[in-house]
Amino acid sequence: MREGPEGEGMNTVKTMLKDCRNISGESLFLLGYMIYLGRAVWTSTMFPFPGRISTLCLLSAMVLITLKIVFFDRYSVTLLFGIIALVLCAGGVLALGHYMNAVFWLLVVMGSKDVDFGKMLKSYLLVAGTIVFLAFWSSIIGIIENLRYHGGRGVRNSFGIIYTTDFAAYIFFLLLIYFYLKGPALRVYHYLGAAVLSGVVYYFCRARVDSICILMVAVVFGIHGFLEHTKYALPRVRRGWRWIWRTFGLFSIPFWAAMSVAVTYYFKEENALLVWLDKWFSNRLTLGKQGLDEFGFTLFGQTIEMNGNGGSTEWPENYFFIDCSYVHVLLRFGIVFLLILVSAYVVCCWRNRCDIYFLFAIALVAINCVIAHHILEVAYNPFAYALLTVPLGRAAADSLLWKDIGGRNG
Repeated sequence: MREGPEGEGMNTVKTMLKDCRNISGESLFLLGYMIYLGRAVWTSTMFPFPGRISTLCLLSAMVLITLKIVFFDRYSVTLLFGIIALVLCAGGVLALGHYMNAVFWLLVVMGSKDVDFGKMLKSYLLVAGTIVFLAFWSSIIGIIENLRYHGGRGVRNSFGIIYTTDFAAYIFFLLLIYFYLKGPALRVYHYLGAAVLSGVVYYFCRARVDSICILMVAVVFGIHGFLEHTKYALPRVRRGWRWIWRTFGLFSIPFWAAMSVAVTYYFKEENALLVWLDKWFSNRLTLGKQGLDEFGFTLFGQTIEMNGNGGSTEWPENYFFIDCSYVHVLLRFGIVFLLILVSAYVVCCWRNRCDIYFLFAIALVAINCVIAHHILEVAYNPFAYALLTVPLGRAAADSLLWKDIGGRNG
């Protein structure tokens, strides 16, 4: 007997409900994360992006991540109390500083619970890599503007991104994530390619810090590759290398955070070494010291107007922007949130202590964030969300880049 329209409609509804039940929490999160990430990366390009579409993308992403938290996640009592404390801190930052960044960071961290970190990083490579690639070629062929800055270091290209150092930062993070995922499958040509890329980025962008960080990716991963794959490395040297990273690598973020805040706080023009550093770092110490003197320390942050470069080749009036991530977070989000953020990174490193490549990545992010303000920005740094994710499993001679992540760390 042939079904009528009503029967067909009921079957369609049942099929839809069945499909909804089969949706995994991880899929919901990754979809929301990719929308949230895509919005953030797109707004850092010279492509137009209407405000309504931006808001719609943000709301859609937050709804998807929230649905994953509500319907799929389960929390232990200890973790639940920790999340409540984080919610109160994020609420304090929002109430006193009027910044949503802490709230968004917490929401993504909560939503990433039990999500495969490898899949999250692959999502970053796909979304951010595609958009940056589109912006690059669109600026080359004239669809969008390639902002070119002329100064003492020569011509600096932004290649479709709102500022030249932001383009260089994308290259650094994309390369770092690629190397981290590739892990034990990295070979000599990867390290040589990264070294060449460092020179290319500096030649066209004159972004000193990011170029150095790209070179450091090649050096750190290259040293490890040499020690692991050559018969000429003494066993004690290999063991010492691993011991150093698994002992001190855990604390790379708190070390550089403490150093950055201390050096900025005690900066004086009478100190020739600090003045030289300040000049080399494009007056970052001067601006950080100005921020500390004018606004001081608070527990949960404060509203601070910052006016920096980006989106135009014209130098802004009353330029004031604190690039150092640690001082930036300290001033805008407060002491409590900075301590929570630093502690979260330490916990991430402890959970991934068996994965030396993760320790490499966090150490390099820690150094980069001394100069750049990307420690919390979803468009650049996905490692900020590794707190509750499932760590990568590592096989001795297995590349994890283009295959599903299988094992788990012990």
